[in-house]
Amino acid sequence: MATTDLLIIDGHLDMAANALALRRDLTQPVQVLREREGGGRRLRSTHKDSLERRKGPLLPEQGPVTVALPEMRAGRVGIMVSTIMCRVQAWGSDTAHAARTRAAAYAVGRSHLAYYQALVREGEICWVRDIPELEACLRGWEDPSPQTPVGLILSMESADPILGPDQVPEWHQVGLRSVSLTHFGSNTYGHGTGTRGGLFPPAYPLMDALREAGIALDLTHAAELAFWQILEYWDGPVHASHCNCRALVQGQRHLSDEMIKAIAERGGVIGMVFTESMLNPSWVWDDPSTHRKTATRTMSAVVEHVDYVCQLLGNADHVALGTDLDGGFGRDLAPTDVDTIADLQKFLVILSSRGYREEDVRKIAHGNLIRFFRHAWGDKG
Repeated sequence: MATTDLLIIDGHLDMAANALALRRDLTQPVQVLREREGGGRRLRSTHKDSLERRKGPLLPEQGPVTVALPEMRAGRVGIMVSTIMCRVQAWGSDTAHAARTRAAAYAVGRSHLAYYQALVREGEICWVRDIPELEACLRGWEDPSPQTPVGLILSMESADPILGPDQVPEWHQVGLRSVSLTHFGSNTYGHGTGTRGGLFPPAYPLMDALREAGIALDLTHAAELAFWQILEYWDGPVHASHCNCRALVQGQRHLSDEMIKAIAERGGVIGMVFTESMLNPSWVWDDPSTHRKTATRTMSAVVEHVDYVCQLLGNADHVALGTDLDGGFGRDLAPTDVDTIADLQKFLVILSSRGYREEDVRKIAHGNLIRFFRHAWGDKG
């Protein structure tokens, strides 16, 4: 099989959040969605107790859409790890996708689940919840048609929609297979991106329940102390679904060398992110004065992070894709040579041109994530 015809797994997408919050019909082609959106802006609430910021658009400017199911099929992005996403957060400078209460976060999370369930019913996507379903999905992508369903591994970005350890079996039963305890800010279970601190007491019984259910932990968006507290307590599977390297781009949001090594030692996988904020060395995550409105870097900048991880670890066994495309940004902050998610096939060509062996390109495209989830779901071979 030619490198440009490989199956790709995207280890982090926010499909339900985009469909519901931005009212995108993701079964339609990207160009149709761009024509519908037309660059319009919606104003935020001015109520004194609004959770939203007082000024600015309703959500951060998204930019032109890049992800929809037709483009995923065109680019053979046949499996996605896609999120349920809502966090509990007091009003602040970054409150998109936040709720006031845990009950509201649970309700939003269930609405995201309902969206995926509707897409399954329509034949647009299919569940990937265990090894047999993974095998069936992989067989379907050996010779796909324009109607082949995209596989869904369900994840949760911020565990706030889980109301307590006793609810974990319910979430597992409906398909949840990966959870990050935190997101932005300080939430129910601990400190996340943009804050300093560790886990809160409720995180520990929740982790016990997640481990019992066989749900993996995603270390993305854990504050520094919380990251290390998780690894000290948790003995189950871990990954970082969408993180880049702090050595190349400054900021707490990224992974230090020690973090990268710790994830690899646990057999974890790190998904590379495709956004200017995590690719441009002049963009310091913690310093807003360095932030840009348009991208300057190509997908070759992503390869620099792949190279760094592979050189640090001595192999390509722990790198994957976690593009986060349309995760609060659009084509404006995606790599300049990305028009839609179908262009991920070009990324594989870039890897080959940079000297990556076919075997390693396959690992990065899909093999490492397949191995990770097989192991998390009981295949110890």
